[in-house]
Amino acid sequence: MVCYLISEYFKLFFMESNAFLFRDKEFGLALFALILCFSFQTIRAQAFEPGYIVLNSNDTLYGSVKDRNDGSLFEKIRFRNERGKVKRYSAENLLSYTAGIHTYESLWYAEESQFFRFTYYTRSGYGKKIFLKVLARGPLSCYAREFIHDDNDFLDQFELFLRVGDTTMERATQGIFGLKKKRLTSYFWDCPALVEKINKLSITRPLDVVAYYNAFCGNL
Repeated sequence: MVCYLISEYFKLFFMESNAFLFRDKEFGLALFALILCFSFQTIRAQAFEPGYIVLNSNDTLYGSVKDRNDGSLFEKIRFRNERGKVKRYSAENLLSYTAGIHTYESLWYAEESQFFRFTYYTRSGYGKKIFLKVLARGPLSCYAREFIHDDNDFLDQFELFLRVGDTTMERATQGIFGLKKKRLTSYFWDCPALVEKINKLSITRPLDVVAYYNAFCGNL
């Protein structure tokens, strides 16, 4: 996000001024920050991270994992074993994988839309298997659907709730507008106290929703 804001500064600079490179200190510092920022992003994006994969057979293989590159998410992650051999795995091949501090699960996933109303499914055999980032597990789990913006190649995500036994996921937020109160009121029919806190803005973050539900409603 920082890199994006700096790049926007450069767009405004060149639209409003005919100044040349390093004409003033502000421009020079911004240019240095932009170069440093994108250099760091590229190094980070291309590096393998310590981790492991869990095969469909439940066997766990340890090594290092690379699941993205600059401006793209891999459909097939790269796994390098302890002997240095690299192999590619799709969500069809794995139950889950961990790269660094983040864990991803392979889930069936499908989106349907009707009049700008989206419904998200995780039903066996429907849609396709993809990797979703695990944010929290329990009677109510929370996943993140990562994606790349087409216009600027920046990574973004949105959170999805999934109750144990359900085949429908509910999107947690509506971007900068916070929790989707109307949809969540219906989704959490089994936890009226949580609905009240969401509507009164006592709870405003997806992971706080998960913590409350799992503590007070998850075993009902």
